[in-house]
Amino acid sequence: MKSTDFIALKYFFSRKNYNIVYIISIFSVLVLSIANFSFLTILSVFSGLEEYSLSFSKSFDPDIKLKPITGQTLNIMEKDIQLMAQIEDVSAVSKTILGKAVIQNGNKTEFAEIVGVDNEFKNVILFDSIMVVGSFSKLDNYTSYTSSSLSEKLDLTLYNSSGEYLISTISSDYLNFFIQPFSNSKRLISNGVFRTRDDDNENRIIVSLPFASDLFGYEKNTYSEILLRTNGDPEVIKDEIESVFPDYSVLTHKEQNETLYKIMQSEKLVITAIMFFIVLISAFNVIAAVSMLIIEKEDNIKTLKALGMNKKELFQLFFNHGVLINFSGLIIGVFSSLAVIFFQINYSVVSIPGLDVPYPVSLKAENIAILIICATIISVFSSYLGALASKKIN
Repeated sequence: MKSTDFIALKYFFSRKNYNIVYIISIFSVLVLSIANFSFLTILSVFSGLEEYSLSFSKSFDPDIKLKPITGQTLNIMEKDIQLMAQIEDVSAVSKTILGKAVIQNGNKTEFAEIVGVDNEFKNVILFDSIMVVGSFSKLDNYTSYTSSSLSEKLDLTLYNSSGEYLISTISSDYLNFFIQPFSNSKRLISNGVFRTRDDDNENRIIVSLPFASDLFGYEKNTYSEILLRTNGDPEVIKDEIESVFPDYSVLTHKEQNETLYKIMQSEKLVITAIMFFIVLISAFNVIAAVSMLIIEKEDNIKTLKALGMNKKELFQLFFNHGVLINFSGLIIGVFSSLAVIFFQINYSVVSIPGLDVPYPVSLKAENIAILIICATIISVFSSYLGALASKKIN
C-alpha cells in the first residue's frame, strides 16, 4: 500500500481534532448515502413501472404482427401459416379479422371495433390477464367478449340470450345508404367483459373468426393480421419471416408500441439526469470536508513535506480521502436501496394508492451500472476540487 493511501485511510477513520471537521465528514457520507439510495431506488421503481406497462400492452399486442403493406387485408394460405409456426422460437400463430360495426341494444347505439379471432388467439395474446368478468374460452357464432366501456354504455346482460345485442356493418354503397344503411346484421350475447387500454372510451368486441369473416364478407384465407408469439429474439425471428414473406409488413412488439418505448426512454433519461445533478450537489459537501481537513492538517502537511513528500503526493493523499468519502456514501446507499427493493419485491410493503396492487419495482444490473458510473464521475470531480487546496500550502 502506498503511503498516500495509508495516510488517507488514517485520516478517514480517525476522529478529527476539530469537531466541525468530523461533523462535516460524517454529514457528507450521510448526504451522499441518501442521494445514492434515492438514485437507485427511483431507477428501480421506474423500471418496475416500465415492465408493468409493457406487460399490460402484451395483453393487446403480440410479440410479432404481420400486416398488409398496402390495403386492409392480406391473403395467406394455410400452408404458409404452418410454415410460420415451424420457424424456430415461434410458439403460436393466430389469424385475426378487424372491422368497424354499429352495436345496438334496445334504444342504445354505439360504434365498436370488431376483432375476429381463431382458437390460437389465447396462446398468442395474454387475454385472460385483462378479463374483468368471466374467462376466455372457445367462441362460436353466438358468443362474444365485450370491452368494459361498451358493456357499460349499452348496459349489456351477460351469459343470457335475453341480453342479445345487434351488430351491423355499414353499407359501402353510398347510393343505397339512406335506404339500407346496414349491409349485414347479426345477433350475439356477451360471455365476459375485458379491460382495454382506455377503459372509458375504447369500444371493442372479440368474436370468432368465422363470425367476423361472414359479417364483413371476407373470402377464404383473407385476414387483417397474423399474430405470432415467440420464445426467442423477436428481431432475429422478424428477419427470418421477412426473408420468407417479403410481401408483408412485419412488426415486433417494440415497433407496435414505438411511441410508448420512446416516451419511456425519454423519461428514464430525464430521471437519470435529475438524479445525477442531485448526487452532484450532494458531493459539494465532500469539497468542503476535504478542504477543511487540509486546513486542520496543515502542520502534518509541513511535516510530511519535510520527510520528502512532494505536492503531487500530497494532492493524491487528499484526493484519495475525497474518494473514500464518496464511495462510502455509494456503498451505504446501494446496499440500503437493495434492501428496500428486496423487501418490496418479496413482501409488497408499499401498494399503489387506491389499488390493491404492490408498487412495481425491478432490480436491473444496468441501473446499478448507471449509478456506479455517475458516482465515479462525481467522485473524481469533487475529490479533485477538494484536494486542490493542498497545493496552496507552502
